Amino acid sequence: MNYYEFASPVDLANYLLGIDDISMSTTCLGFENLKSFERYLTKRKNKPEEPYGIFDEDVSVCRFFESGKNESLLADIKKKNEEEGLGNIQIPNTGITLINYSICPKCKTIYSFKDIMSYYKKPVKDTKYKSRSHQFRNDTRVFCNSCNSFFLPSLVISDGTPVNEVQFLCRAQTIEAVEKFMITKNQNVLTKKRNNIVISEKYVAIKNDVSINDLKEKPTLISNILQYTPFNLMLNFINGSNIEKGDLLFDEYKKVIKTF
Repeated sequence: MNYYEFASPVDLANYLLGIDDISMSTTCLGFENLKSFERYLTKRKNKPEEPYGIFDEDVSVCRFFESGKNESLLADIKKKNEEEGLGNIQIPNTGITLINYSICPKCKTIYSFKDIMSYYKKPVKDTKYKSRSHQFRNDTRVFCNSCNSFFLPSLVISDGTPVNEVQFLCRAQTIEAVEKFMITKNQNVLTKKRNNIVISEKYVAIKNDVSINDLKEKPTLISNILQYTPFNLMLNFINGSNIEKGDLLFDEYKKVIKTF
């Protein structure tokens, strides 16, 4: 059993989330309309992004548009997601669906959204990471139990037919990647900004103070934020009103369970 001493609930939240006491703000509107957002995701010609995470360079990358029988494999994943009631994220008032494409490039074993989330909650331990928390945020690989190899999953962007893809990230990895990118813009957001902490009794949440305009050169980050954002808050993020409205990141409170 672990015992910790904290001066206040804020100190506890800082410990859990790794928050730095640096405060900077960003206010910016988002996409003008949903049509422009759809064009951004489906017809973009941005430069390919470098893979996110800390891992060996020789790790296999699962790419929908570079694999054989990709349509049937994606259909299998989509069906499995539907059966488990997770994944296959529909963006409201658009024809766009986000679907995980998680197939081991070596042995073709398929993994559902639920399978990937279960793995990211308890990844294979790797001593290259400074701590377990550091691994949760930075190890974007998935381990294939069928052939004992690692791969990076993808997220397919479909408007009825797959039209684009980006790297799939879990919630913690999405937060890490967004924070690192925004620091290059001299902005501290999410868990890097003390004022974003929202505490309610034994629960803690983070305000989503990220402007979608600041992420336009990083479609991977936009897509992954959206896949974890509830239906009713997606449009706020797309049009940029999430900051003004004080939306919570993923509309999610995390329960704090500690023994004092």
